[in-house]
Amino acid sequence: MTQAHCGPVGPNTELNIDRCSSPSKTEVVAVVGKGGVGKTTTVAVMAKLLAATGPPPLVVDADPPVSLAYALGVNPSRTIAGLRRKMIEDPDEKRKIGDKHIRDVIVEEALIDLNGMPLLILGCAEGPGCFCGINELLKFGIQSLSNRFKVTLVDCEAGLEQINRLVINKISKLLMVSDATMKGIRTAAYLNNIAKEYGVQEPCKIGLIINRIKEDPGQLAETAQSMGLDIVGFIPEDNNITEFDLVGRPTVGLPDHSPSVMAVRRILRTLGLSN
Repeated sequence: MTQAHCGPVGPNTELNIDRCSSPSKTEVVAVVGKGGVGKTTTVAVMAKLLAATGPPPLVVDADPPVSLAYALGVNPSRTIAGLRRKMIEDPDEKRKIGDKHIRDVIVEEALIDLNGMPLLILGCAEGPGCFCGINELLKFGIQSLSNRFKVTLVDCEAGLEQINRLVINKISKLLMVSDATMKGIRTAAYLNNIAKEYGVQEPCKIGLIINRIKEDPGQLAETAQSMGLDIVGFIPEDNNITEFDLVGRPTVGLPDHSPSVMAVRRILRTLGLSN
């Protein structure tokens, strides 16, 4: 991966946001999809490819199970949830933070360096169903950091709650990932309608990625289009992913010639995110 255009991030380094170059055009790409369709794997491959060909993206794991962190080969020891707990429960941490801007606190205490690619992880809630506080911190983190990166990739919760509640706003692209089943396409159509009605506004592009294609997707594609879905790409079934998952290898290590990696590369080009 290439080095971050504004310097490394990590426990012993500090990302000076004020010195980061602000791209003339920024993209915030939110990826959603029901559990098990390959949403997180798709985001991990996107991050891998973008980091290899240009300025690394800001990557956000906004799904509480932190699957994206593992797909990127990261032990999620620093999270937004952990930062919030320290701020609330640890008097020493409160004194250390003092009058610091919360943006700088997020950078210093929650942002992880992955070979120059910044990674922000939501983490687990303080208690069952309690995500309001950490979602607010996540929202501020994305808002304050995304304008310094050409692309921000967000692996969202399975539904659209974070988007509808404006936890993730100013989205330029909303991508729905579905498996190659009619049930998955219907779920994508439902999410598409909800997004348009309640959460996402023009000029945001909403697109569908159909994953794990085993045969000609013609019928599925026709059905998806008849439901008002804009297909931006297909990803074939990839035995390499199956093998990686079986032994617990990070998705980011997939070889460039893997069918899924080549398909995601084409999708990034279709979306104008890569050359």
